[in-house]
Formats: sequence, structure tokens, C-alpha cells
Amino acid sequence: MPYPRHMAITVSRREHSLARHAGQTTLEQRFRFEGPGADAAAIGSVLLNAPLVGGDSIFGDRPGEEAPSTEGQRSLYGFSPAPGFRFDVDIKERSPGVFLVRFAQPGRRVPYLAGDLLWTVADESGAVVFREQINTAETIDAGLQPLAGGKPSLRRWLFFRLGHRQVMIGAMANIARLATERNT
Repeated sequence: MPYPRHMAITVSRREHSLARHAGQTTLEQRFRFEGPGADAAAIGSVLLNAPLVGGDSIFGDRPGEEAPSTEGQRSLYGFSPAPGFRFDVDIKERSPGVFLVRFAQPGRRVPYLAGDLLWTVADESGAVVFREQINTAETIDAGLQPLAGGKPSLRRWLFFRLGHRQVMIGAMANIARLATERNT
């Protein structure tokens, strides 16, 4: 049964942790989705099916060209979350609720940021917890490539300390809105 428009799925950031592991900067964030229709399947469906960029999308009205999706995998080329930052991004569902996100910079001889991060989406205590991990012990143990670069970089420093956090806060708000709209 559809939910009334005023009964929206909400999201709040519950954790943001910046640290170091095995010589790499680590970042871990947790977001909690709550409300009618908030479950891991609904959030996962948005991640796999909603437009990635554009006016009514996960990442908003930012530059990038989305490739046609295949089962459980999506690609975004030339994604620019902020001026001076441009990536190709691949999102692949490894198993239900577990997403590998790969950043690449094929147009740069020496990438300032390339590698993997991990998103997990799980039902937990009447809500959905979206967990993002970058360069944590868990991601390295899972065989993911560290999200790093070939040499020290101000852009990478900004990514870990300011930019990525802001992009993800906006993306999570958009995911909550898109999941709500799918329920109405």
C-alpha cells in the first residue's frame, strides 16, 4: 500500500570517522534511514536503478555520463562532484546489500585518487544502516584496492576531509527522497 506523501523516509548521519590504517587515510561513515517503506531492499533498489546524475538523481545535477546498466552493475564516466575533481565510477552489487564502488581516473597519467570503497546496506533495529568504508582493515581484508594516488595530493586531502563527506550527505538525502517517492 502506498504511503501518504507526508510520511517520508528520513536519513541522518550517525558516524564520520577519519583515521589511518596500513599507511592509508581511512574514512568510515554510517547513515540511518527511517520511516515507512525504509528497508535495505528499497535503498538497494534506488542505488541500482535511480539515475546517478541529473535533476532527479542520487548525486544531483553534476557533470557525468551514465552508461547503460547491466545486471547489478552501473558505470558513470566523467563524474565531477566538484570543480577540479573528475572520476569514472563503477558500482557493482557483490551480494545483496554489499556494493563495491571503484574510482578511476583513466585520463590522468598519475591519478590522484583511484581504488575501491565499500558500501553496505542492512536492515537494523527497524531502520536501514548504510555504511561506507574506505581503506579500512575490513576493505583491505576483502581484497579491495586502497583508494589512494601515486603521489601526495591536495585534491586527495580535500576529498577525505571535506568533499566526499558533503557529497555523501547530499546523496543520502536524495536516496531517502527517491525511496519515499517510490513508495507513494
